[in-house]
Amino acid sequence: MERTNRKQRYWRYTAWVMTLLAYAYLAYRLLTYDDWSSLAVCLRTADARAWLCGLVALLLMPLNMGLEAWRWRFLMGNRITMKEACRQVYFSKMAGQLTPYQLGEYPARGLLMQDTRWSELLSLGVVGSMTMTLAIVAVGAVPLVVWLGGDAPHTGWGVIALAMGAVVLLTVSLPRLLRRWLTLGYRTLSVSLLQSLVRYLCWCIQLALVLRLFCITGAEVWLVRIPVYYLVITLAPAVSLAEVGVRGAAAIWVFGSVEATLAGMLLWTINSLLPMLIGTFVRKNAK
Repeated sequence: MERTNRKQRYWRYTAWVMTLLAYAYLAYRLLTYDDWSSLAVCLRTADARAWLCGLVALLLMPLNMGLEAWRWRFLMGNRITMKEACRQVYFSKMAGQLTPYQLGEYPARGLLMQDTRWSELLSLGVVGSMTMTLAIVAVGAVPLVVWLGGDAPHTGWGVIALAMGAVVLLTVSLPRLLRRWLTLGYRTLSVSLLQSLVRYLCWCIQLALVLRLFCITGAEVWLVRIPVYYLVITLAPAVSLAEVGVRGAAAIWVFGSVEATLAGMLLWTINSLLPMLIGTFVRKNAK
């Protein structure tokens, strides 16, 4: 009994340390962002319809997080309630932002569980990450070809094809690769992929709305450049501390506009920093 209580205290202290680091990280991001003046000018000149689009993008954040909770609950075999899945997802946002390549997200969810089978939990995390990546690759493949046209060098096409092929091959191989720690059927993999596609659609709608706030519109933007943008930042992941810079560079490259960089920063704030801030208020004791 004493050993169990000591273990729970350890995880609780770990969770509180993560909370303090999250606030420090939030302060760092706000203090080091050096383009507040451009952001203020863009927002000041936006019309009422643009502001409405920005508001809807903000209001879609809980839906975005709810869809991730829905994916996580399914992968957990519906052994947790939707409320508990949301609690774990919000809390894990802190660890995701504080660790390279957001590797800490899934282990952080284990901190909120009483009995954590770490091998199974981390394996489920791999499944969730890979099906999300596959969804982005599947949707972005054709828009990427349209966007690049014949401008990409031969070696560039080879690297792109190799990266996308590796994602597909790795995902379909998961049942065999993870069989030591997890029994995974292709039905589970397929359902997780469909759920990932739904969440990805939410991301695309949010980005389209934020781009409209900055007066960037058009069918070519929605159908081609948004999927390409998500594909680029997925295949070129960054340490979270530098994520805004990487996303900003990708936005300029894909959309060809400084305003797109501001839109990317705003969406990152909505979908990453805001949930992380909410996650600091999640009860830290395991349930």
